Amino acid sequence: MASILIVDDHPAIRRALRLAFERQPGFTVCGEAEDGFDAIGKAKKLAPDLIVLDLRMPVMDGLEAAREIKKLFPQIPLMMLTCYHSSAAEKEARASGITAVFSKPDGMQNLIWQARAMLMAC
Repeated sequence: MASILIVDDHPAIRRALRLAFERQPGFTVCGEAEDGFDAIGKAKKLAPDLIVLDLRMPVMDGLEAAREIKKLFPQIPLMMLTCYHSSAAEKEARASGITAVFSKPDGMQNLIWQARAMLMAC
């Protein structure tokens, strides 16, 4: 069972991601965080198998959090969610340690499929 940490400042998005992952076999959501700073603390406490980060959040955004998490846990794959997917944002995300970038409007199934593929590759 792969454990997922969901990081987004919007409770409705966190809830939708939780439901999407928990409806799939082989996934469990071990925790949620509302910003990048909270994500770092939860990653230390929960040691998830995968972290899904929102790009834009208050306190600490997903890119800052990704850089810090990668220093602490280089083995944990990171996935970035954004409302505004662009090649520049994707390039910056990958430079921060993000493995995959997804646009929120693209739907959850692609995200779930990619999460499963990333975890199988580890």
